[in-house]
Parts: sequence; structure tokens; C-alpha cells
Amino acid sequence: MFTFSQNPYHVSDNADAMNLFQPYADINLELSQGELRYIRKTDTDIQFSTVPCPECRLMRYPKIGIYAGIGTSHSWLWFVDMFEKMGFFDLFFLDEASVKGDGLKHLDVMVISGGDTFAVAESLGLQGAEKIRSFVEHGGVYIGSCAGAYLPMNSSKKPLDMFNFVDVKITNLSKTLPESIKDSCKFCTSYGCDFVFHPVREEIRLKPAGTFAAVSEFTAPMYGGPGMKVSDPTTVLAYYCGFTEKTSFLVNEAIASKTLVGQAAIVRIPSGKGCFYLFGPHLEHPNYPYANKCVADAIFWETGKCNGMINTYAEKRKFAGGAEILSGKKAKDFVRELRRELSNSRIAASGLEFMPIRWIIGKKVYEPEKVRVFLESMWKRIKPLERRDGFEVTPGLTEEIVQYARQTTTELRKIKTDADRNEDTLDSATTAFDLLHRLSISFFSLYFQTTIDHCEQP
Repeated sequence: MFTFSQNPYHVSDNADAMNLFQPYADINLELSQGELRYIRKTDTDIQFSTVPCPECRLMRYPKIGIYAGIGTSHSWLWFVDMFEKMGFFDLFFLDEASVKGDGLKHLDVMVISGGDTFAVAESLGLQGAEKIRSFVEHGGVYIGSCAGAYLPMNSSKKPLDMFNFVDVKITNLSKTLPESIKDSCKFCTSYGCDFVFHPVREEIRLKPAGTFAAVSEFTAPMYGGPGMKVSDPTTVLAYYCGFTEKTSFLVNEAIASKTLVGQAAIVRIPSGKGCFYLFGPHLEHPNYPYANKCVADAIFWETGKCNGMINTYAEKRKFAGGAEILSGKKAKDFVRELRRELSNSRIAASGLEFMPIRWIIGKKVYEPEKVRVFLESMWKRIKPLERRDGFEVTPGLTEEIVQYARQTTTELRKIKTDADRNEDTLDSATTAFDLLHRLSISFFSLYFQTTIDHCEQP
């Protein structure tokens, strides 16, 4: 029987981070190959074993869906990085249409990260809400981070009122706004006659309770997530307990402390056969390995209820159907063309980063730097693609990827031209970010459709 213990706060040394990630990658490799592994929960941590025991659950290799549709920001890419480092390769990338359809049907976990909660709710609509409700009630695990945490909370405001799944209230709601001392454009969002305000950004201290209590404290970053109040304290997995020298205060520190410290930061709410995990801070941020560990532990524990069923990587996407193999010259030509267009887009994006422009799309503020986050997430995976002999793809996917890449380059160049002329760039920016989402969804669908060498890192 073995377990992992880490120092409190975030692990900044790359070697220490790999010491945490590698055991999870090893376990996932074993699970993907059909080996039997067991998990049990202690008062303070999760433990793994090759030997069954009465309190153990048989582990399985989980199928994870990441929502990257309308309303999401770039933060879903952090989940991609985290999952890949920890060996969770059975990933599916969801837009609003796939959620409304059968996209959740074969998944174990659904993830919604940061962005514009109102836009996410509107895009998913009642049909998407009912799909999520049914998914969880039938045993699925919902993980909501930041905007994804707000989404299932009780609300009377449209369109959020379609997602009244959990009895959780937020502490950062006010009828009278406190004075903003920094980043006023990212400080608050109107909520009917009230305001949701964000007291801090960047790093914040968390005190675990129960399962995550292998350390006395750890840290994770906040970018607009909630402080939470729950009626049942046993649902709280961690509380906000203070700030660090890296905390960026948007309001007076005393107000920030009153709003967050002692309030729930991570909660688990059972629903039917499944559950909702809500994260105020971004536990998925790749610079915070212990926070990443908490996410992985939750997934392993919740999906270890399979009563003898084993999901191996060999079974991956058996329900997708219609896949074809792209190999030889066609595969090399595709990667070469994609590399060229991503390079063109990176050059165009770099020309925007020194310009004094930003855009309000929906209720979120977007800066040119966020364009590069999408592009770099794909660019750093080009070399791993080049090393592959071929790809397992759905018909038309490679053509779709190249088309989106070309359109993205065109739109970014248009933004630069219009900005140089002092013309409005909002429409072009809205189109560009929509294309970046579509391109990223298509790219990562291809990237994870092909069996990945478990030792391969971007």
C-alpha cells in the first residue's frame, strides 16, 4: 500500500512537480493496460494499492469530457495540461452541441472551467441543463472550476435558473459594491440588482478538510471564483484560510478577508448516484501540482465505483465509430500545413500584444495575450505529432483543423490592420476567439484520438 505526501503550498521546483505527477501517470498507464489497482480513502488522504481490501474500490481508467464551447475562457486548457501530465489521456472535447446531444452519454467525468457563466448557461440552454442533470443523477461526476462552479448553484436569474442543481450560496455577492483598488474592469459582474464582485486575484491559501488533509495548507490561484456557503459542513473539502505575498487585492484586504477567509473553497455535493465538485480557485492550474493532485484524487475515487468493470485504453472511443487511419505522406503534409498556419497565427498574435486594446465579449474581458495561450497550447504539441507514424481520425477532421487555422490567421491579421487604423476590432476579436475555440477543440480531439506514448511529453 502506498500514498503520497507533499509539502504545503505549491511546488515550484520542476523536479518536485514531476515527483508528484509521475506516480499518477504510472497508475494511469497500468489502468489503461487493464491491470488491477485499488483505491481507498483515509481520514486525511487517498491511498492506492495492488491488493484489494474491504474498504477499497476497484479503480478504472476514466473517460473525461472537457467543455470548451461558448462562454469558456482559455482556462480549460489548464485541465488539458494537467490531465496529460498525470496520464489521463481518455479525453473528449465538448461544445454546446455535443452536450445537448449524446456527448455525455459514455463519460465518467464532465469538466467546466472558467469563463462567462451567463454565456455558458445560455449556450447550453434547458436541453444542456437536463443532460447535465441526468448525467450526474446516473452516476456522473461534474467538476466545475470558477465559472463552472457558479453554473449549477441555485439562482433565480435567467438563464442561470435552468441550472438549479445544488444548494450553495456565494459570499462575494453584494447590493453595494466595495471600492475597487485595482483592475476595475475585472472587478465585478452585475447580477440583477446586485453585483458579484471579486475581492482578489492570483494566489490564495487553502486549508483542507477531510480527504485532502494530507497537508495543513496548500495554495491555488483565483481568477473570479466564488467563496461558498453550504448548509452541510461535511460537504466542504477545503476552506479559504488566508493570502500570500502573491495575492493581488482588488478591494481592501479587510473586505477581502471578510468575504473569503473561513468560507468554503472546495465542496462536494452528492446528487443521485453522482456528485458535483465545485472549485472556487483554479485547482487545475499547471503551476500548482498539489492542487492538481486534489483533482486527480477526486476523479480516481469517484470513478472507482465500477463493480468489476474495467475501462482500458484499448476500449477508447469504441463508441465513436467511423475512425480512419491517416499515415505516410498525407499525415506529414497535414502536420506541415498545420505548423505553417500556427506559426503564421503566432506571428500575427505577437503583433497585437503591445497594442493598448482589450475587448469585452459577453461579460468577460479579453486581452490579446489570451490569443497566444490558445496558440501555444497547440504549438508545443506539434513535435509530438511529428513523431507519430500516423493518426486515428474521424473523417474530415484534419481538413477542419487546417481550415480553422487559416481562418484564425486571417482574422488576427484583420484585427492588427483595423487597430492600426484606429477602427473598432470587437467583431473581429469575437470571431477570432470563436475560431480559436473551434480550432483547439478539433486539434485536441485529433491529438487524443491517437494512442499516445505514455512517456511522451509536449
